[in-house]
Amino acid sequence: MKSKATGVRWGASVGLALLAMIALTGCRTRSFLSTKDEINLGKEASRQIEQELRVDTNSADAERVRRIGRKIVEHTDKRDLPYSFKVLDSREINAVSLPGGTLYVFRGLLDLVGDDDDALATIIGHEIGHINGRHAARQYSSSTLTQLLIVFAPIGANAQNLAGLGANLLNLKYSRDDEYDADRRGVSYAHFAGYNPAGITRFFSKLEKVEKKQGGSDPEFLRTHPLNQMRIDRVQAILDNQNFRYGQ
Repeated sequence: MKSKATGVRWGASVGLALLAMIALTGCRTRSFLSTKDEINLGKEASRQIEQELRVDTNSADAERVRRIGRKIVEHTDKRDLPYSFKVLDSREINAVSLPGGTLYVFRGLLDLVGDDDDALATIIGHEIGHINGRHAARQYSSSTLTQLLIVFAPIGANAQNLAGLGANLLNLKYSRDDEYDADRRGVSYAHFAGYNPAGITRFFSKLEKVEKKQGGSDPEFLRTHPLNQMRIDRVQAILDNQNFRYGQ
């Protein structure tokens, strides 16, 4: 009879063999994390992030982000996730989404956006677009062997394997294609939710001004969401042609 410990070692070996096959066959553009895995991944990352940064839950800003987020979700492609919308009390100009549905807007970004709900809606829509497009989950499931082992790790090993997860996801850099996809989804979601998606162009304009004011150094948002003229042009083409293909 096979012992429990032997079974765990055998299961880990199978997991490693599968990961090796994935690497050898080049299947690095697809996420093999289930929705449940993504939700658990996001919960752990959220726990780590909120140990380091204070979450604002009671202010008018927090309620505004929740209100807009909930309205956007009603018009997305994937509404079966436990979405949550939170404000991080940090002056960084940033917004971050985690696998499984948690989304953070930093206070510095809210200060930059001001009272422009249309711009904020497109930013939140963009971050939901990353979630719906499974961009972070796909990157995370193809990043490093230690990170990939969360799917196969025996009970009790997850804490070690997931160390630094929150920081990694906060600083995750998306590919240009992922940014285009999140932009397409975000402006569509905002449009169907009743916001003016042209708000995203006003946000881009403000980001460029911040970049120039800082002497060419990128604001935090641009370090993880690189802005370039082609990206701006593509968004403008969507707006000009009313090509809102995502959501409802």
